[in-house]
Amino acid sequence: MGTPLSAIDWLEQAMTAPLPQPGDPQPPPLAPDDTIISLPAPHFEEISTAPLGSSDLETTGLFTAERVGLPRALWGPTPTAEIISAIIDLPSDTMPAAARLALRLLMAEFAPPLQNIPETRGALLLARVDKLVELGALEQAGQLIEAAPETSAALNARAFDIALLLGEEDRACAHMSGQISAQHSHSAQVFCMARRGDWQAAYTSLQVGRSLGLLDEAEAALLTRFLEEEEGDGQTAPPQHITPLGWRIMEALGDPVTTASLPVAFAHADLRGTSGWRAQLDAAERLTRAGVLQPNRLLGLYTQRRAAASGGLWERVRVIQRLDRAIQQRSNAAISEALIDAWPLFTAVELEVAFAQMKVDALSDATLTPQASDILWQMMMVSQEPHERAIDLTPDTGLRRFVMALALNDDLPELSNSSMAGAIQAAFSSTELPQQVQAALDAGALGLTLLGALSQIADAAAGDLHAATLGLQRLRALGLDPVARQIAIELLLLERRG
Repeated sequence: MGTPLSAIDWLEQAMTAPLPQPGDPQPPPLAPDDTIISLPAPHFEEISTAPLGSSDLETTGLFTAERVGLPRALWGPTPTAEIISAIIDLPSDTMPAAARLALRLLMAEFAPPLQNIPETRGALLLARVDKLVELGALEQAGQLIEAAPETSAALNARAFDIALLLGEEDRACAHMSGQISAQHSHSAQVFCMARRGDWQAAYTSLQVGRSLGLLDEAEAALLTRFLEEEEGDGQTAPPQHITPLGWRIMEALGDPVTTASLPVAFAHADLRGTSGWRAQLDAAERLTRAGVLQPNRLLGLYTQRRAAASGGLWERVRVIQRLDRAIQQRSNAAISEALIDAWPLFTAVELEVAFAQMKVDALSDATLTPQASDILWQMMMVSQEPHERAIDLTPDTGLRRFVMALALNDDLPELSNSSMAGAIQAAFSSTELPQQVQAALDAGALGLTLLGALSQIADAAAGDLHAATLGLQRLRALGLDPVARQIAIELLLLERRG
């Protein structure tokens, strides 16, 4: 046993020990989409958990590789350690379509690397789970753990932390009953004893842990307050490194730590129905921006009640509700006005794709002012949903026609500039790859090439034109041309560049 996991250790440290196998319902098929992009916006709540025909931990996935448009032997001869390093380095600040591809890559079933050795068994699955947690995809990470044909103490520890943040600590403790002390920190053992109502055993275990040096002083003091129910006395500061368990104990003591400054995974804790409306809105926006929460869930929170104040978040609440009223009243003038006000508010916080997915269908038949029509066209381009009307709405400018050609899989018109459009044009006009990249593809290192492409797309989002060309070329070489086109559209329209 060791000291409690820190917020970073929680994502990185590994242990070993087997656990039981979960159930195995099959996931539902995804609807085809071959118009703008082949990867539909994910509906994570609908994914069920099941290993897909293999007992190898590394093959664990929630859907087949083919559903991502990739071969099952994606990892090829790349050593496991190199794949894990590339997954760890995978950026979170990127274009929405690239973020969706990364999530699906982490959740899909692929054959193990050819150089997978017994000493690294399960390490790649653990890295995938940890990256999903780091990205805030708690439900997906939990489903991946449940889908494994077997698990380890490291995966079990992740499942326990995930359950704490999702408000399912009683279920987690019941699942770990009888084995938690061997697979988690001593503090988790004490916590679960207390949750089961065995306070005397919990207190005894706390004293044993303190005397044996299994708990540091800050941790022991926090658990002592928890067992003695010293609510809100303010005598114990929160731990320097908040873990899910430490966060949950502080909440139980009446001294909750705000999740705003913690890793995005902690934001889920504010969606359990125990936090105020403002905290829920902040958490939902954060998770939606990360691409791990369905936009309609955020919309439900926006329309829950009237805005309580002014400025920032509350202006987004007001404008969404105003737009809803205008749509219900079928007032094209009011819709245009609300849309013109809403778009910059959501653009400022990088929620324009979510806003588009919330409202584009309801707006598709409205007769709008020219400015509002241009916004609606942009919404159609970034929402992932095919809209025939987008062709009629396309503004008559060179850049807009260029974007429309990307969406329609047409040849790209010539643009005489060296801007992002020029970098994109270079990616689609030439299939010649750098020698090193081509050699990696020829050797079968497709997965490493894809991870590299995703990193380059993140650099492109920050304004690196050369990275945009190289990243898009790699995606096209991997057969992901529709994804590359959607990312290119977002690079041109979403203005993430500083």
